[in-house]
Amino acid sequence: MLTRTPSADDRRVQDFCRRVAPEARPRLLEITPDPQSLPQECFPNVARKVEFEGGRIVFGWAVWEWPGVYIEAEHHAVYENPEGAWIDNTPSPSNDITHRLFVRDDSAIYDFNNEGIRRDNQRQALARDPLIQAFFDSAKEYNKAMDRLPGFGDIQVSGAVARRIQALQMENARLTMQLAMKYTPRNARCFCGSGRKFKQCHGHPGLRT
Repeated sequence: MLTRTPSADDRRVQDFCRRVAPEARPRLLEITPDPQSLPQECFPNVARKVEFEGGRIVFGWAVWEWPGVYIEAEHHAVYENPEGAWIDNTPSPSNDITHRLFVRDDSAIYDFNNEGIRRDNQRQALARDPLIQAFFDSAKEYNKAMDRLPGFGDIQVSGAVARRIQALQMENARLTMQLAMKYTPRNARCFCGSGRKFKQCHGHPGLRT
């Protein structure tokens, strides 16, 4: 996991959140998924909880940080129970992440009747590096390509469309690897998940790929 939950007290994070949702303040929420909740499916997760328990859905953004590289806002939703408490019931992308930074944005609604279309992430670079901008551009192109697909789930597409999406996926993976190699501190855990320090894994001169 290259990104992490940032601190709500970080000035750069606060400035970024004001740009994303000027009227709201970020809130750090403990991740407490329901047994039936699925990762990366926050909107149906919350809608299901509202259906069975009342309350309502709160739209906004989950905020992530890749230290030294970028801050990112991902379209997200949390549950507000009948007493007014907010609950983030969508499982974490990593066992190491127990909280999610959330900023409310009432304009960031989700179209349940057109679930194949999702808002693109908002990003801010933390370094002046053309490689970061190249990653942003590639990620945006991938989102555009996915939004052009008819519907979601298992769908049939032409060979040209499939090749385009595959090429964008490979480009995103290549740029992510280059960023990871460049910005992972030597004594940090390696981004590959081996558990070893970066300098003893992908960062070792004899093991660089």
